[in-house]
Amino acid sequence: MYRRKGFTLIELLVVIAIIALLMSILMPTLAKARRMTKAAMCMSNLKQWGSVFSMYTDDFHGSFMGGRNIGGQNWWEVLEPYYKNRALLCCPMAADPEKNPWEGYGSYGTWGPDWFPDGYYGSYCLNEWVCNPVYKTGEVPTYGDNAKYWRSTNVKGQSTIPLLGDGWWDQAWGEAFDKIPLYPGEFEGFTGDDLAHFVVLRHDGWLNMLFMDYTVRKIHIKDLWPLNWNRMTDTEEAPLVEDYPLWLKKLL
Repeated sequence: MYRRKGFTLIELLVVIAIIALLMSILMPTLAKARRMTKAAMCMSNLKQWGSVFSMYTDDFHGSFMGGRNIGGQNWWEVLEPYYKNRALLCCPMAADPEKNPWEGYGSYGTWGPDWFPDGYYGSYCLNEWVCNPVYKTGEVPTYGDNAKYWRSTNVKGQSTIPLLGDGWWDQAWGEAFDKIPLYPGEFEGFTGDDLAHFVVLRHDGWLNMLFMDYTVRKIHIKDLWPLNWNRMTDTEEAPLVEDYPLWLKKLL
């Protein structure tokens, strides 16, 4: 009598075990590939932002917008005629409006839409020191020393001045002496240590940054503090390696 051949139970279990083993090997590689792809997309977004800022400053003789100090001028509202698609406001690693940093999503959270009107949300942070606030006679700046603002692109060292980068809040008045957060994405609660707004762990210890010369570069988190944030930045005030918290030392 003819008997149909087939797999035994043991053979099936062996095949399943081999597939499971291969999947366990491949999954981390695939996850890393996805992260690298999203990091590349993030850099592409910031290059487009470079074009947006370039068009805006060209229209205003090199000057930037007034900034948050002047009538609540949010950069993403002022620039909207130049970019239209609001998806550009988000790093692909942090693009869910339901994930807010103050609710524990940290590095992968977005600012808004709860805090801002008209449904705006995003995950890029502006260096507010590039702005050009103009005050009325006798008016006191609501934040920061008036002499610290860059105001326009007509300055030296543009390639060292941060403009826009990965962040969990929409803007920051960063200083070299700002304290290092307890962990990446820590919601600092408006303590004034604004560099914490840029400290996110989206790209394996690095973040993408657009500079005032409209180039985009990868910056290691530890290298945020020595950047040329404002006209009076003293890079010697940046924290020393021995002062780094454990999470940052592990990224070195």
